[in-house]
Amino acid sequence: MASYGGRGETTNIDMRQRDWVWFLIFGLLLMTGLFFYFVFGRSGEPQIGATFSTIYSEKLGLDLREVFLAALDDLKIKKFRIPVYWSEIEPEQGKFVWDDLDFIVAEAGKRDAELTLVIGRKVPRWPECFIPDWAEGLEYNQAEAAVLKMEREVVNRYKESPAVVAWQVENEPFFPFGVCPAPNKDFFSKEVDLVKSLDKRPIMITVSGEMDPWILSAIPADILGISMYRMSWNQALGFFPYPLSPAFYRLRALASGIFAKVTVSELQAEPWFTKPIEELTASERAEAFTVEDLVENLEFASDAGFSEVYLWGIEWWYVEKLAGRPELWKAGKQ
Repeated sequence: MASYGGRGETTNIDMRQRDWVWFLIFGLLLMTGLFFYFVFGRSGEPQIGATFSTIYSEKLGLDLREVFLAALDDLKIKKFRIPVYWSEIEPEQGKFVWDDLDFIVAEAGKRDAELTLVIGRKVPRWPECFIPDWAEGLEYNQAEAAVLKMEREVVNRYKESPAVVAWQVENEPFFPFGVCPAPNKDFFSKEVDLVKSLDKRPIMITVSGEMDPWILSAIPADILGISMYRMSWNQALGFFPYPLSPAFYRLRALASGIFAKVTVSELQAEPWFTKPIEELTASERAEAFTVEDLVENLEFASDAGFSEVYLWGIEWWYVEKLAGRPELWKAGKQ
């Protein structure tokens, strides 16, 4: 029989209620733990792709076609993210140059490789935005129209290619980095709507994995690409590792994964350069990013539960290989 006492006394009913509360809490924690284990736990090595930049290859003094073929045939990469540089494909207004991009799409198609073409003003590699000289002085509305026209031309040219499996619209469009116009949500929505109207392939939208909110970009996307940089640098602190665990990315991927597939669109696989490449000594280049760094970063991404990872820096591996330091290239082949 329940005893109803004064203040400070506990009834049998209260005790039973508390037992149920603790039982529910324990059950929820157990279910959550099991969910994370089976859905986001490490499930083997991730599928490896790479970002390949024609402009970066040329900046390193490489033959871009030679490097791309080596990535296809020697590294055996089957997934690429390819930035489409507006300044390169439309150097004069209305006059498009497709030679290098046609080559990449054709050679990828011959080997059943898959391409995600990145279109817009802001695409991978510094200075982030690649606007032709003729477009720099356009009025705002004219500039928007020119960007949309360029994107329409790219999509219409390559949408029949079986090698192209997705479109990425802009690169980290809301992260204020690079020499770029201010982010504009309304115009970005126009770009996404245009691409969706032209082709039914998935749309990738990318964010800074460390600095950006993810969910807002995941909502309109089919694929959410996140960057993952383990080592950063600034003038105040110098080099410093991001103090983030795999669980940080895993939890965010869980929330964003409700809306879109989440993948690592940029995994750091080259040094964070603090001075021009040509000023680095051979020993500095060799020590700036090692095979151990590469393996550690890949294991981190896998521990975070990602099944698809695009490496950032295979062009650097190739130039180091030509300089007699083939360790990263050899490791990449594994």
